[in-house]
Amino acid sequence: MDKALIRAAGGFAVKQFPKYAMDLKNALQKAGIKALYEIYLGKMVMMPLLAFAATIPSVALYLLFGLKFPIAQAITTSFAAGVATAFTIFFTYHYYPRHLISTKRNSIEGNMPFAVNHMAAIASSGVSPFVIFKLVSNVPEYGQIMEETKRIVRNVEVFGMDMVSSIKNVADRSPSEDFRSFLYSVVSNIETGGDIKKFFETYSRESMVNYRVKRDKYLKTLSTYADFYTAVLIAAPLFFISILSIMALIGGSVFGLDIATAMSIGVFIVIPILNVIFLLFIHYTQPVI
Repeated sequence: MDKALIRAAGGFAVKQFPKYAMDLKNALQKAGIKALYEIYLGKMVMMPLLAFAATIPSVALYLLFGLKFPIAQAITTSFAAGVATAFTIFFTYHYYPRHLISTKRNSIEGNMPFAVNHMAAIASSGVSPFVIFKLVSNVPEYGQIMEETKRIVRNVEVFGMDMVSSIKNVADRSPSEDFRSFLYSVVSNIETGGDIKKFFETYSRESMVNYRVKRDKYLKTLSTYADFYTAVLIAAPLFFISILSIMALIGGSVFGLDIATAMSIGVFIVIPILNVIFLLFIHYTQPVI
């Protein structure tokens, strides 16, 4: 695809939707996506349009000559397929940086209590904040926190920034509010000449307390989810099967389906789908602990 056309589409979108463009720019920075937001926005506009234009004739030809659909039905179906394809591509472009931000935020906040505790242990030896961040930047077990501290070290060693400016630069682009607050607290401590050792010790204790509170709260929430699962996805299906078994003896149908078909749909389709939905709900609502 022509880059000039993409840039033109992106520039047009920026003018028409400036607020969304700025939000996208911030999202790309926090997600660590190395792309100009005008180019990314241009692709977000052009790719769905191209997919829409390519999907309609290809699907229509397949329906007309492959499946022998009537012309009107083939056109309607191919148009719907084009709209669905375009929307899917547009949504993917929109959601991708936000998905990366969420993933990085979860990694940071899940590892933060342990990373800060490690920093407190290092600070007890009386070393400077730069050494503390440099040592933590070599620990892969801390996930995204390792990457954030690597950027702090890189800003100082490669770009020649002072420690305060380097920390502020990383804090401004951090996807985690908690980590941003922590970094600005470090900056405040450095600028005021506070006791860095005492600061890290205090922050470490607070982080571990918050971690335990969050874990206990989630365990209680899981207990509620377990009761819901027992009632809706274990007891209710058994009751459903029992009712259908009785109906099979006396004759009848469910939504126009015979009892055997309704029972098969419930057992092999509905119940597995509900279980998958429940598992996805648990996965995406659980905090990183």
